[in-house]
Amino acid sequence: MTAGALIFLGFALIAASFILVSVRILQVRPDFVKKVLKYALIFIFAIVFSIIAATIGFRIDDRHSRSYSANLKSVQEIWGGNITQHLPELNYKVRGFTEYENRKTGEIEKVPADIDRNMGIADQKVSVKIKSNIRQKGLLKYPGYSLSFNGRYIIKNLNKINETLTFKFRLPEGAGNITDLKVLFEGKEYTADPDFSDGIQWKGSLRNGETGTFEVSYNAQGTGVFDYAMGNQKAEIKNLEVEIITDFTECDIPNGAMIPTTQGGDNEMTKYTWKASNLVTGQNISLKFTIPGNYGELVSRLFYYAPIAIFLFTGFILIFCTAGGIALHPMHYLFMITGYFIFYLLGSYMVSYIPIIAAVAVSLSISTGIVVYYAHLIKKGGELVRITLYSSILFQWVFSVAFFIPEHTGFIITIASIVAFVFLMKRTAAIDWENKW
Repeated sequence: MTAGALIFLGFALIAASFILVSVRILQVRPDFVKKVLKYALIFIFAIVFSIIAATIGFRIDDRHSRSYSANLKSVQEIWGGNITQHLPELNYKVRGFTEYENRKTGEIEKVPADIDRNMGIADQKVSVKIKSNIRQKGLLKYPGYSLSFNGRYIIKNLNKINETLTFKFRLPEGAGNITDLKVLFEGKEYTADPDFSDGIQWKGSLRNGETGTFEVSYNAQGTGVFDYAMGNQKAEIKNLEVEIITDFTECDIPNGAMIPTTQGGDNEMTKYTWKASNLVTGQNISLKFTIPGNYGELVSRLFYYAPIAIFLFTGFILIFCTAGGIALHPMHYLFMITGYFIFYLLGSYMVSYIPIIAAVAVSLSISTGIVVYYAHLIKKGGELVRITLYSSILFQWVFSVAFFIPEHTGFIITIASIVAFVFLMKRTAAIDWENKW
């Protein structure tokens, strides 16, 4: 209780001292107090509009995420989704035991049984061609693609005795329509399996060291990601060569996926190659495709940076007017900041009706036009109009363009800020600030 009372007393004394000093300053220097209140009010205006702009950014981000996810599900159902092609299996039977629970005793018991063992594929060469086939729903675009798969698999009996082997090739998961499915065994059309709808299966006997060759090809369609799944195989991969050729310009290797051995191409196609021998891995070969055009996340980031843009714009105008002796009332700043904020308010709705680049351009034009027009209506001279135009171009137009070049966004914003700072230095270097404040 005593400590709390002392803390309260301390705050009360500080508050009383602040009030007394403020009253004294108001009596002695009322002009100074008015300036402080003026700048504080302008600062509050900037804070309020910054908070509103950032809030709109959160709303856009949430709306884009929900809309994108909902439409993506529809696109995947109609066209095809993330395609996963599993590595085929080559199994043989061994005598062993399986475990089961005895219902009467509740104990785990073992019984003799034939168990599948994966011998692994002796040699495989896979070629995948992926051509972009962009899907669009509303104003949103999705990285749809058409896929052409060709796999050559050599199976080999690696055991010292003759074995009855079973080759299983599962059709791809997540694909849309699978067409032109073709299977060859030893160079001839494979007809032993009359129905490929549940995958391709072969069963036969091979002597020690004897081989057989399967070739499987098909066309399919998907969206977003292609996986060649090897990580679930419990067998050594003897010889592996996989190449993926695509015309997508933006491809990512997902986390946990195998890094390509080589990568290259030209302006039209990119070739990724994976090669390995005697490989044991828990990773898949995977590519994730992205496309430009969906700027929902970009727009929300632009709005998140709105506080910086608003404060720089306001500070630029404020310093210039103070240095140039242009007297503007806080209400003038309120209207100018509001006109500047119109870009964010209007843009948040325009992106739902027209393509994003057009929405940003229209919103910028209207906002800049309003701010510059208001600077003209104030009738404080042409210099204020020009400075307002310059600051709008730097802190609205340049900042906005920067977000469309994500790899250089920070650099462009930094350069624009430096340009504005150097301009103010040049214009205010000879100012006697003692008489301005």
